[in-house]
Amino acid sequence: MVKRADVIVVGAGVVGAAIAALLGRRGRRVLVIEQGVPGGAVSGASLACIGTHMMDEEELPLLAWCCNVWAELNRRAPRFEYQRCGQLRFLKHEGERRSAEAWIDIERAAGLRPEMLDPEAVRRIEPVLTGPIVAATWSPDSAVVNPFLAVRTLMDAARAGAGEILSGAMATALVTRGGRIAGVETSVGRFEASIVVIAGGPWTQNLAATADVELPIVPRKAQCLATVGTDPVIRTVVGACKAEGGVDAGYTQIQQAASGQVLFNTVLEGGVTAMGSPDVLPEVDRTFVHDSVATLLYLFPGLAQLELLRSWVRYEAVTPDDRFLTGPAGPDGLFIAAGDGGTGFVRSFGMARIIADRIDGRLPPFRDDIYEVGRFAAKAAA
Repeated sequence: MVKRADVIVVGAGVVGAAIAALLGRRGRRVLVIEQGVPGGAVSGASLACIGTHMMDEEELPLLAWCCNVWAELNRRAPRFEYQRCGQLRFLKHEGERRSAEAWIDIERAAGLRPEMLDPEAVRRIEPVLTGPIVAATWSPDSAVVNPFLAVRTLMDAARAGAGEILSGAMATALVTRGGRIAGVETSVGRFEASIVVIAGGPWTQNLAATADVELPIVPRKAQCLATVGTDPVIRTVVGACKAEGGVDAGYTQIQQAASGQVLFNTVLEGGVTAMGSPDVLPEVDRTFVHDSVATLLYLFPGLAQLELLRSWVRYEAVTPDDRFLTGPAGPDGLFIAAGDGGTGFVRSFGMARIIADRIDGRLPPFRDDIYEVGRFAAKAAA
């Protein structure tokens, strides 16, 4: 293992992997340091939806760009179960329609193709969705990927670009000299580089603090359930309309993996656990299991006899506005890319482009001011 690189990337989740792959293509010698295994934390636990629907109005240009990059990667290296299946967002109550129509107008103005469907039209797309919904929005271009295979594909691309991956090594401190980044101390020794990118999810703030950089990142519990494998029954990604009171002011996501397992989670208002340690992985909450199963069967009552197989918990990194902290921070040569709020897959290529362009002294092809690392400190000062 080299002791010196052009760039050290801390974290081998989807964001760190995307950064390493892009920097490698640009000719940088990259060393990725991962305390576990690539994709083994929240990236591997993700349902990995790639889409633009009901996400963030200001981010739509970046999100659409990222979706295109994922599709292009699938054409070049079709190894990660990319499936453009579309996304339905159901309306449980008529009062959610106004918000749904507003989102459709916003996205159509940005050149996207969402539409409103009545229950009969929904069932033509998703025949087993027979629950008593009043309508659903439809985004035909949304896709899903296998999270483990996607991270592995990006890690392979990083290696092809003269990158190396060091697994099982915990980054313990940043090394600085004369106000500049000089490397990273790890559990297996020191590694030197004049540029360090921390893409460590909920561990990012602890490592950044060793260089006196404070980040408003909170680790939040992310939970999911999976059934035993079954014949194909769910064709799309099914979520809830992003509206006041939608899915009882929480969220849900339901889809079927290529393995046949139905993957699903529902978190109702008050059920999101904001605090916790990413180093301690508890069992899933009983209320979460109850609410998730209840939502699944509300929409898909025909799945009542399907058996649960497994559950899992990981911790995602969350910022006060649910947007990434991405860009330079603190000592010269230090960059941050963390705080995805559970949607890192769709944004990963955008964050990689911002980091790579900033390192190269370029401007990215979309706005990146909304991700500035110091934006909360600047607001507080103002």
